[in-house]
Amino acid sequence: MDLTFVPVPSPHIADYIVIVIFLCICMGIGVYYGYQDKKNPTLENYFFGNRQLLFAPVAMSIFVSFFSAISLIGFPAEIYMFGIRIMTFIFGYAVSLLLVNVTIVPVLYPLKLISIYEYLQLRFNSKCVRLVGTVIGMIQTFSYIGVSLYAPALALQVVAGIPLWVSIVVIGVVGTIYTAIGGMKSVVWTDVFQCVVIFIGLLVIVIKGTSLMGPHHSVFGIAYEGGRLEFFNFDLDPRVRHTNWGLFIGVIFNQMPSWCNQTSVQRILSLRNLRSAYKTILLVIPIVAISYGMVGYLGILVYSYYNAVKCDPIQAGFISNFNQLTPYFVMDVLRSLPGFSGLFISCVFSGALSSFSSGINALSANTMEDIIGDFVKNSKIISQSLTAKLLVFLYGMAATGLAYGISFMPGSIVQIVAVAFGACGGPLVGLFFLGGMIPKANWKGALVGSVMAMMLNIWIAVGGIFYGKRPVKLAQNPTSGCFPGNLTVTMNGSSMYSYDTTTSLYDITGNLTMSQSDPTTSSKGFFLYDISYTWYGLIGFLLTMIIGTVVSLSTGGDRDESVKVHLIFPVCRKLFGLKSNSTNESEDKTLSLMPPNATNGDSLISYSEGEEPNVPTL
Repeated sequence: MDLTFVPVPSPHIADYIVIVIFLCICMGIGVYYGYQDKKNPTLENYFFGNRQLLFAPVAMSIFVSFFSAISLIGFPAEIYMFGIRIMTFIFGYAVSLLLVNVTIVPVLYPLKLISIYEYLQLRFNSKCVRLVGTVIGMIQTFSYIGVSLYAPALALQVVAGIPLWVSIVVIGVVGTIYTAIGGMKSVVWTDVFQCVVIFIGLLVIVIKGTSLMGPHHSVFGIAYEGGRLEFFNFDLDPRVRHTNWGLFIGVIFNQMPSWCNQTSVQRILSLRNLRSAYKTILLVIPIVAISYGMVGYLGILVYSYYNAVKCDPIQAGFISNFNQLTPYFVMDVLRSLPGFSGLFISCVFSGALSSFSSGINALSANTMEDIIGDFVKNSKIISQSLTAKLLVFLYGMAATGLAYGISFMPGSIVQIVAVAFGACGGPLVGLFFLGGMIPKANWKGALVGSVMAMMLNIWIAVGGIFYGKRPVKLAQNPTSGCFPGNLTVTMNGSSMYSYDTTTSLYDITGNLTMSQSDPTTSSKGFFLYDISYTWYGLIGFLLTMIIGTVVSLSTGGDRDESVKVHLIFPVCRKLFGLKSNSTNESEDKTLSLMPPNATNGDSLISYSEGEEPNVPTL
């Protein structure tokens, strides 16, 4: 009897039950903290949980916010297509965390600010610089959460039969509701739950996929023969997409925007003391190493699995985009375990919800404090807490709409996110480091440097997406097992596929051309468009620092740096021989922050750690 192709099945009813339970728990956490905080409806409580959060949950929350569905779906697909070299980024990721622990954290934490961009106004005595930093940071955050919504929706649309709009709306609505109701406490504790779900889901997928390979197929052996384990490339040409230099040095500055934006720093400022802030950042490093190690292995496993069954689902046309590869693999290998595919979909929703909820909460905080803060605070009619919740709702709906527009952008989702963080984040990091590293830097240098760097970086990044040369894919898996002449392909004693020979291979259209005969390596435009996206963050950072320093020195520098020593990074205070206003350099020192037009006897903020600061309205 002729056998016909059996596609990857749609989710079982048990899978939908698991998904519903997961979403209900997320909503329940938001409702719980919303009810708990009714008695204290202040911005301090809503945005920072009264600054009494614990370091371990906050570390898990920071990790999940930037791990997201993009990493869960995108990294295995990236390894499948281009190899394991991208995992070099873990070292750059770790260095960026260590760097922020000796620069950003010891300066921003003691200030107890609501918006981190307030630092820019205090440092440069300029509301304009603060506004520029806010706009850059909000563009970065908004674009990131848009991609974090679109990525899982795209993948699940084909392989799980869930329409694109359904996934986007479900994630958007659920994330918006629990964030609006519960504030920062809801975001953090929901992230903790989602972090646990992600690790359990990854573990199940890796164990089940490896067991299907059986003793006769070596996961690493097949990957090695297919060129997926080529880790080293020390080419100095910045136009090479992935080199160890770009994935280490470049990623440091592509990742630094994660730690210099409202989303992550807001969590750091929610902790009880500075020591907890240091511990939180350090705890993120092993969590990142373990999680991305599992994701990296998953990418190798997916390649080896489809090599063993001799059926590349991309080349065979079973999926239209390589970003759908990981969900396809999961639905494939877990088809015999009802409910576990739902666990994976919950993992995808976990990453998306975490990034989404964190982002809209941060955007609301920035809008309240940096843009409409004075108007709301001076109004006797408008409630601050109600306005913050309304802004969360509006940003949630706007980001949900943005997710649809991203479908027209070419490139892998990993690359799109890196472009957003590098192009926008590089100048933003440069702005903070200009203020923290260069005592003579003034508002003119900060403004000119950041704006010029932003414009140049966006020009290069957008040109690179549409006109830069496309990456060269490694040799793809065969498709002979997909159409073996009415045969059933088996592996490890289990029936995996059945096909009819009338099934035809069709052209694939998606974010990247998957045709093996068209590697498209030539550039269509300016040579700068060929620069690897891994360098965008460093380019923006250096442009801001160099232009900002030159303009500052050319315009007389900052003549008041002596009264703002505590706004300079501690390591740079020692380098420049600057003395702190406090009498001792310990963690418990008293800090005194000067307002823009103050004399040495005036103080805007004065407190010792452990005390509640009296922060006036800016």
